[in-house]
Amino acid sequence: MVDRSHRGLHLARITELLRWSAPVYVVDVAGTDPVHRINTPVTGCEFSHPLDASAIEAAMFKLRDRLADRSVHQLAANGNDGYASELSMRLDTRAKPLARWITGLSDWQRRPLPVAGVFFAPLAVAGVSASGSSDPARLPLWRYLATAASHTPGRRTFAHPVTVYSAIALALIGLWTIGMLVSGTNNAREVMLTNESLQALKRASDTPARLRALLGLQQRIGLHEARVQEHTPLFTRFGLNHDRAVVNALWTPYARAAKPLLVSPVQQDIEGQLVDLGQMSTAEVDTQSSQMAQDGQQALKTYLMLAEPQRADPAFMTPQLMHHWNLDTGLRPGEKLDLSARLLGFWAQHFPAHPDWRIQPREDLVGNARQTLLAIIGVKNSEDTIYQGILDSVGRKFPDQTLASLTAGTDTRGVFSTAATVPGVFTRQAWEGSIEAAIDAAAKHNGVAGNWVLGNNGGSQAVTAMTPDALRAALRAHYFADYAEHWQDFMNGIRCAAAPTLPAAVGQLRLIADARQSPLIALMKSLAWQGGAGVQQASLSDALVTKAQNFFGKKDDASQAAQAAPAGPLDAAFGPVLKLVGQSGNSNAAPAAGSELSLERFTERVMTLRLKLQQISDSADADDQARQVAQALYQGKGSELSDTLSYARLVAASLGEQWAGMGAALFVAPVTQATRTVLVPAEASLNDAWRQTIVAAWNRSFAGRYPFANTSSEASLPELARFLRPQGGLIESFLSTQLAGALQLQGDRWVAVSGGVGAGSTARAFDPAFLSAINTLQQVAGHLFAQGEPQYVFALKPVPTPGVTDTLLTLDGQTLHYYNQMETWSTITWPAGEPQKSGTRLEWQTDTAGINKGFEFSGRWALVRMLERARVEPVDSATYQVTWQAKPESAGPKSGESKADGLADVAAQVAQEPQEPLASVPADVTHPLRYLIRTDVGKGPLELLALRGFTLPTRIFVERAASGAKAPQPSGPPPLPKAALAAAKRAAMPIPQGQVPQ
Repeated sequence: MVDRSHRGLHLARITELLRWSAPVYVVDVAGTDPVHRINTPVTGCEFSHPLDASAIEAAMFKLRDRLADRSVHQLAANGNDGYASELSMRLDTRAKPLARWITGLSDWQRRPLPVAGVFFAPLAVAGVSASGSSDPARLPLWRYLATAASHTPGRRTFAHPVTVYSAIALALIGLWTIGMLVSGTNNAREVMLTNESLQALKRASDTPARLRALLGLQQRIGLHEARVQEHTPLFTRFGLNHDRAVVNALWTPYARAAKPLLVSPVQQDIEGQLVDLGQMSTAEVDTQSSQMAQDGQQALKTYLMLAEPQRADPAFMTPQLMHHWNLDTGLRPGEKLDLSARLLGFWAQHFPAHPDWRIQPREDLVGNARQTLLAIIGVKNSEDTIYQGILDSVGRKFPDQTLASLTAGTDTRGVFSTAATVPGVFTRQAWEGSIEAAIDAAAKHNGVAGNWVLGNNGGSQAVTAMTPDALRAALRAHYFADYAEHWQDFMNGIRCAAAPTLPAAVGQLRLIADARQSPLIALMKSLAWQGGAGVQQASLSDALVTKAQNFFGKKDDASQAAQAAPAGPLDAAFGPVLKLVGQSGNSNAAPAAGSELSLERFTERVMTLRLKLQQISDSADADDQARQVAQALYQGKGSELSDTLSYARLVAASLGEQWAGMGAALFVAPVTQATRTVLVPAEASLNDAWRQTIVAAWNRSFAGRYPFANTSSEASLPELARFLRPQGGLIESFLSTQLAGALQLQGDRWVAVSGGVGAGSTARAFDPAFLSAINTLQQVAGHLFAQGEPQYVFALKPVPTPGVTDTLLTLDGQTLHYYNQMETWSTITWPAGEPQKSGTRLEWQTDTAGINKGFEFSGRWALVRMLERARVEPVDSATYQVTWQAKPESAGPKSGESKADGLADVAAQVAQEPQEPLASVPADVTHPLRYLIRTDVGKGPLELLALRGFTLPTRIFVERAASGAKAPQPSGPPPLPKAALAAAKRAAMPIPQGQVPQ
């Protein structure tokens, strides 16, 4: 028997093993029925659905009442028949526990057990029933339960195989159904979009619309084709994907639309070019004709590819198709270029797979074009074909060289940078690994394979007439010329990283001068090793023989043993680099470090400069020390800065023009940037000193005074002498002491020093207005203060004027009277020795009026006030004619002209051009009053007109722009592009001369 507390677990275990949840009937066995024995009537309650404890208890109480009623009749009939009354009495106490227990089975959390009813049976007693059977199993209760269980079947549990498989099948069917719905929707939408693109192509009326519609159809084809070839999205599958069928169906309308829009215009243009090519004269061919022949060969190759899809090369065809696509689209140039690249590129990519797209070539055009090309191209193009074939055979077997690969083991960040690369085919690895053997093999065969573009029927058409040795030499020369060009382009494209601050410059110089981690040393050694390509290496036996001869030979033979190694093919191009690094062609020569210019000596100087800058940077007042060093440079004193910069420029210059960009970026730029970090604070300090010591004093003395301002107050000549005196003047003293190393006086002009620190960077840092101003003052001071005191001595001579009978010019008490007699020169001194007589006045008398008087000014600067109203015309280098005459208002001087003229450089004023009046002339001066001025030097007092409106600049140096290490621009014409050089090489061959037909 199972313990009552474990009956639920026992029933659950049975259900789990059978995977079947059968109905449960509770049978309570108690008491005896001696009368009926095993024929006891069935007594109990059935539940059609799970009930709670109160409902079950109510049902058993109802059964109790019915049993009580029935027991009364039974006892009346047979006093021993008390089973029903005992059961009814027992239910009074038994009903409630049974109800709780049955409810517990139904509500069991692990696995609820469905209780279908509760029944009661008596205990078996000895005896025989009325039927004569004593087997308790034949009780009517069991037959009833068997019948009830057949009418109330159980159910499968969730672990039943049928249930599990059914759930999985239903889930799969559901997922597949959903997938089919989503796939059908997606594919229907894609097909609808594709159909819309087809309809748009059919509806397009003009050329632009048809091209755009064709592009849309092309995009739809590309979408479906990508799905077929690469990956079909999951939600477009489930048996409903039709991408392959759609692509196959779209090719027909695409080809029908593409032929008139894409293929036919290209075919017509190429055929026109082939007609011109066939008619070109081959008697004499110049550079233009040779270029036309090369273009014609490309066009012929494209034409033949259009006729033979199996030879089509999409990479070659696409740019050619774009070039020959001359359809009048009516589109903007940018949109047309974009459409041509996308449409023609797609068509060329798929053309080899669609032979039905081929064109029908015109054999007569092809034949004539081939004959012309074969006559023009000749030997040179055969060599080019061999050369190009060699490069193509190598392909990309060798990696491209980058700045990182050339400086492996070092860090170029913060020092150098470039995004350029050197193709792997132009490296020493490629030469030694493939190119050299390929050139030897090509020269040995002494020819090229048949050129299918030019026809393959005739050995003389495609076979070179050069000997193997000549062909080998030509191919090697061609290769090494391109080799050197690629490396020079790469190295000249390197840029020096910016180092705007002193710590950044110190860090950059530290990396450059580091003997183990220097990217500069690693880069130059890699470049030198690459420049050794093609050098014939001595064999081991030769080396042993040479050493034996050196050991046993005489001293006289030493020079022969130490002969230089054979020169390599790249010595001409890489020679300066090899010499600088110390890997020159002489194998027994001493290292280049011992020479005047070498990489090792450069790094030593950079290290010295770095230590100096490091000392400045680590000091307590770094800016003050940097300012002192820079000011010492400007004062003409040498230092590590100037010495290193000069040496860097010498190193860059020694590399030659071909490596100019590399020299500027790798050697000059880092030192220049380091120098600039020191010069910038010094320049700011000098600007402040100039403003505080010179400009401020100048403004206090001359601001608001004539001739520097158009006022009645006049500037003091002694004060002007204090500033401008050539020996000991304030301005000259400042320039000579503070800028002695940056400026020098050449004649009467201050110019920036062309060497030392001032070279290049300093000269460009000077404010042009400052140089113009000090040269203007220097020109005036050199003549005005030639004797120490301000004085001009010049000669005046009146010029006769019709209608003027008498003139009297008074200048600082000196008079010049003219009354139509023979004119003579009169010597005039300005300023005169008597200050109380300072002033000017001009009196004249005409034949129709009385005496007139004008130009009456007082003060020391009266002569300048008078001259500024005159028109000055140079007669020769020492004689000028001044004319006073009133002009119409429209011809008067414009506002602002006087100041601009006053600030003009003296050199411009000496130019032999008339100078209009700088101020208005009184209206009563109707007749021209002319005088000739003859000076001993310069323009005499006319030079003072440059001071009218003059202002002294407030700064010496302009703010320096951040330097990128760009290569210096040559002063000559720009270099030719590679295509032009290649054309020039081909044109250098003996080609027939003639003109290209128009």
